Amino acid sequence: MHFIMGPEQYIRLSQLNGQIQDTINARFKGQTYWVVADITNHSFKADKKIHYFQLVEKSASSSAITAKILGKSWGAGALKILDFEITTGQRFTNNLHVLVQVSVDFHPLYGLSVNLLDIDSNFMLGILEQQRNATLARLVKENDYIHKEGELYSTLNSRLKLPAVIQRVAVISSSSSAGNEDFRHTMQHNDFGYVFQIDDYHTVVQGDNNAKLFLNKLIEVYNTGIPYDAVVITRGGGSQSDFLIFDNYNIGRAVAKFPIPVITGIGHQKNVSITDLMAHTHTKTPTKAAEFIIAHNRNFEQHILSLQRTIAMKSQQLFLGYYKELSELKSTISHNARELIAAQKEELLLQKQHISQASRNLLAKEKQHLLLTAQKTLQRPKSIIQQKKSDLEYLKGSLKIFTSQYLRSRRLQLEDHQKTIKLLSPQNVLKRGYAVIRKNSKIANGAENIQEGEEIEIVLKDAILKSTVNEKIQYDGKHTDL
Repeated sequence: MHFIMGPEQYIRLSQLNGQIQDTINARFKGQTYWVVADITNHSFKADKKIHYFQLVEKSASSSAITAKILGKSWGAGALKILDFEITTGQRFTNNLHVLVQVSVDFHPLYGLSVNLLDIDSNFMLGILEQQRNATLARLVKENDYIHKEGELYSTLNSRLKLPAVIQRVAVISSSSSAGNEDFRHTMQHNDFGYVFQIDDYHTVVQGDNNAKLFLNKLIEVYNTGIPYDAVVITRGGGSQSDFLIFDNYNIGRAVAKFPIPVITGIGHQKNVSITDLMAHTHTKTPTKAAEFIIAHNRNFEQHILSLQRTIAMKSQQLFLGYYKELSELKSTISHNARELIAAQKEELLLQKQHISQASRNLLAKEKQHLLLTAQKTLQRPKSIIQQKKSDLEYLKGSLKIFTSQYLRSRRLQLEDHQKTIKLLSPQNVLKRGYAVIRKNSKIANGAENIQEGEEIEIVLKDAILKSTVNEKIQYDGKHTDL
């Protein structure tokens, strides 16, 4: 069964929404509320400078949404959001837990929503600070190599001693990081001509959910075994949530224990991250990290140059001291030399006088002696010549006598030899009855070469007998012995 309603029985939707609008405006007009909620579905119309988003409330025991309402902000509210981003370093975006001031609004076309009029920066900073302090307290409690000292932290890494000169550097950064380019450019174009070995290890450096990837890259640097002088962590600017990775417990713990000095330059202007506190040295930006390394090397060079200047100055002082001492010695030596020369000169003059006098005396004495010798010499040759003349006369007489006697003796000896020769001559031998036997015209002095039947010659004093040997009889010749 169908009922047909008349015009007085229904209203248009716009009329209903108008009544709702009037009712809500009557109830909430001029009233504002501070509301704690999370931001979702955020978008920003840059041309109109309007933020669109949803405010949601989640269950304390789960992630289920228990309340939700549309929100928007423009004009003065948008300026408040800009102040919030500047103050906290946190970009107004999804998943923020915020304290905001809102007014309730109902539009017949767009429905129920809230207008964001203000946002509490301190509330956001407080939440982040609470999380950060809880992580720091856990790091100190669970790791014996991390100690809190006043407002700072002493870690195994911060207690490492930087090398005197940093040359080999490992850089952990995003592959598209402008901050890494700034770091490399500053290092490679330094004013002092320092040369560096820079090795890149690219990874994701934003978002707490990427902490595992970052940690693996840090481990990779260690596993290379390359003896880096320092590890530099760089990142450009960004929102607060982008930097949550550097407040991660595991990354802070790994940096605190890392055996190579870690230098951070993550572009976080507002606060110091936990990674900064655990590292050896933290700087505000990648460029500042590069400037720190260059300044560190420059300090070493300045120290060496200072030592050089000190050595040069000390050498000059030492040289001047010894030069002064040598000058004094020179003056003393010159003075003493002059005195010594003067003394020796006087002594030499005395010696000269003494020698001159002694020489004159000696010459006079020798002259007298020579005169006496000359006189003796002039007299002596006459006596010597006379003596030698007498000796020669005596020798002459002796030679005559000796010669006469010697010649007579030799003459007698010759006469005896002559008589002997005559007696032994062959003629005298033959005259005494002896004969000479010859064979083949040669005198035979024995019979061994004469055989029976051979012809021989017998020479007598007055004839030569030629005969033939009839018989050869051995004879000892004894009957002729005298």
